[in-house]
Amino acid sequence: MSRIVIAGAGTSGHVEPALAVANWIRDHNPDTEFLFLGTAEGVEVKLVPAAHFELHLIDKAPFPRRINLGLLRWPARFRKTLKQTEAALRGADLVIGFGGYVAAPAYLAARRLGIPMIAHEANAKMGLANKLAGRCGATVLRAFGAEDADRVGIPLRSAIVTLSQLDVNQRSAAKERALKELKLDPAAPTILIFGGSLGSVKFNEAVAVARKEITSSGAQIIHAVGAKNELPQAQAGYLPLHYIDDMASAYAASDLVISRSGAVTVAETGVLGIYSLYIPLPIGNGEQIENAREVVARGGGEILKNEEFTGHWLTSNLARLLEAAKARRESGERIDFPLNASEAIGLRSLKVLAHE
Repeated sequence: MSRIVIAGAGTSGHVEPALAVANWIRDHNPDTEFLFLGTAEGVEVKLVPAAHFELHLIDKAPFPRRINLGLLRWPARFRKTLKQTEAALRGADLVIGFGGYVAAPAYLAARRLGIPMIAHEANAKMGLANKLAGRCGATVLRAFGAEDADRVGIPLRSAIVTLSQLDVNQRSAAKERALKELKLDPAAPTILIFGGSLGSVKFNEAVAVARKEITSSGAQIIHAVGAKNELPQAQAGYLPLHYIDDMASAYAASDLVISRSGAVTVAETGVLGIYSLYIPLPIGNGEQIENAREVVARGGGEILKNEEFTGHWLTSNLARLLEAAKARRESGERIDFPLNASEAIGLRSLKVLAHE
């Protein structure tokens, strides 16, 4: 029996691809044991146990971005986290990393223990953790970039893959079913707005300003505000949710998506052919802008700077966005991102376990 430790934590953009790969491996090699690494603050606390995988929590030890007392305390905190991670990895046959604060200690611990590693880089620009993975001897697989053996795409949830493969009539029927389940009007243009798994105060403020005018225009909104943010009161044409558990149904119901441009979101909206307004998170190394470029270049959406997105901007541009969304939907065009990333990573993993 083989044992795989999966390091993917923090946000659904790290956790969902990890779960997709783990599910594929479990389906094709049922004897494999899995252990997910996570922290107490991440969405993995909810998502991993719900998928019937074991979760092992370690302390979160992010590297401070400023010179302060935290920087002086960080080495001791990171040594503690690394020790916890090494203990969790003992006896593992493979480590697969998907990002988040658990990835770097997992790569360092795996190198110390001589455990093979596979790292998946979801973003168009390589992050620091996966640069470290490459230096530690991991095989680094890419979601975006050159067409070569190491470009595998984003591991998507099976429900998203299924939805992407429906024809026009089937997709229309799925839209009607989803809207009825959500108790929304099947005939009204539907806008899905979410700021990532943790929500976005910026998005929530803009929607609060714009929602009355949007719903008065005949459109309706599905709005994920984030688990830790206050849930507004539902109104006719406005459905606020803390978190969307069934993203496939939410996408099926939607004509237009307004979201961050995390790698998973870009891949999902791209393969589903849903016109999207991408508002990149204004932190990091610019990876969210790069993630969205291919979809935008091929007519699947547009990019707006975070500071430009306001309720006034939204109401002023809504009619144009909905027209673009309608044209995209009627064209049936979709971005041909790989749909078999879970299989590709899973097969690489099984080869490592078989010592091929």
